[in-house]
Amino acid sequence: MKRSITALLAIILLQSCEKKAPEYVVLSGKFTSPQEEKITVRSHDFEKEISINADGSFSDTLHITHNGSYRIGRQYVYLHKGKNLSFEAENETMDPITYTGDLAVENNYLAQKEATIREDLKALGKHIYSLEETEFVNKVNELTNKQKETLDKITPSVADFKENELRSIEYGKDLWLTNYEFYHGYFIKNNDFKVSENFPKVTTSDFDNAADFDFSPRYVDLSMLKFRENVNADLKKKTEGVAEGEANEKETNNIYDDIVIENFKKIKSRNIKNSIASSQIMNAGLPSAKVLNFFYEDLTNNIANESLKKNINERYEKIKALEAGKPSPSFNFENHKGGNTSLEDLKGKVVYVDVWATWCGPCIGEIPHLKELEKQYHGKNVEFVSISVDEKKNYEKWKQFVTDQGLVGTQLIADSDWKSDFVKNYLITGIPRFILIDTEGKIVSADAPRPSDKEIVELFTQLGL
Repeated sequence: MKRSITALLAIILLQSCEKKAPEYVVLSGKFTSPQEEKITVRSHDFEKEISINADGSFSDTLHITHNGSYRIGRQYVYLHKGKNLSFEAENETMDPITYTGDLAVENNYLAQKEATIREDLKALGKHIYSLEETEFVNKVNELTNKQKETLDKITPSVADFKENELRSIEYGKDLWLTNYEFYHGYFIKNNDFKVSENFPKVTTSDFDNAADFDFSPRYVDLSMLKFRENVNADLKKKTEGVAEGEANEKETNNIYDDIVIENFKKIKSRNIKNSIASSQIMNAGLPSAKVLNFFYEDLTNNIANESLKKNINERYEKIKALEAGKPSPSFNFENHKGGNTSLEDLKGKVVYVDVWATWCGPCIGEIPHLKELEKQYHGKNVEFVSISVDEKKNYEKWKQFVTDQGLVGTQLIADSDWKSDFVKNYLITGIPRFILIDTEGKIVSADAPRPSDKEIVELFTQLGL
């Protein structure tokens, strides 16, 4: 018995002396012509800023949350706990790029794969989705096989890398196939386009796989796309049979919010949930208070990374500041007629703001409706303000456009295009964007209906116009 206990203690002692793999990655490298002072490494539940030294070099220890895919700018890198990585690139665009270190083989393969795809698609002379079905499928198969052949030639340092990457290649193929119907319809200007019965079927059936979500950016795209498809399908079912015009936009939005939350709760993988919740707050425009608060609470309870949590908190507070009844962010921009006009100059009037640009097709499409609305409310206590986010190089183009199109109302141009405080404070990342402000300078709607939407007339009526 004593001998057995001694042997057991020896085994325990041996195990305790075994060297454990570090839980971190040292990421280092150099930019030969850096354009920024920092780079940011991101994933669905991780974020870390790394300072770039004066000579373009950088180095930092990353306590990553998982082994798999991370993003630096638009470049995806493969990181694995206990394995260090270094790279050299011209600047933060990460192209061209050369990797060294423990994960050099894996990351040089990934960089070569993406570069080869870009070169092959560029050689087509037109977008891949503009190809006819047979030509498109042949090209997709060719690119898929080429990726597999390249993968077969490498000897990675991580044992399961090839197995995971083979699945990722198939996910990439499925993503192309999934997107073809919509994008081909767009390129041929036929929104009713449908693929033929012979078009290949998508083979991916599991869209709730945590491991593949960590490893493959293509699987991330597929699973997020599937989530949106499920939400839209459920919305269609719940609103089917409702006569057009019977359910107003507010009611439809409430139904949509409930469906988003219901579908979210069905997902089992925590990392997928984090990504969806983050997208609802960080990238989905201005969510309703219900959606915002639900996903904010979910994220803050399930993300440990302090940098990411800080950004989520900041975004949350900015969205809350745009709720109805809060003071509107102000503007003071150059007026087409001369001088500057500020929001304070318009106090006492309802202000309907149109954020637009001369190059924006949907913006221009709203102009006839905006003119009609201005005509309808001419002489009423409302000011129609159009704020262009055209860059300074297009200043003369803006001035001429306003004149040629006979635009009325108050025509302004933002002082720093997208970087203007007013644009940033309203979290505007896409245009056209319409904003409604009451006579006291308080927000009525930070994302108001467009002039082409009859809902705007109802809002005007509620404001006594």
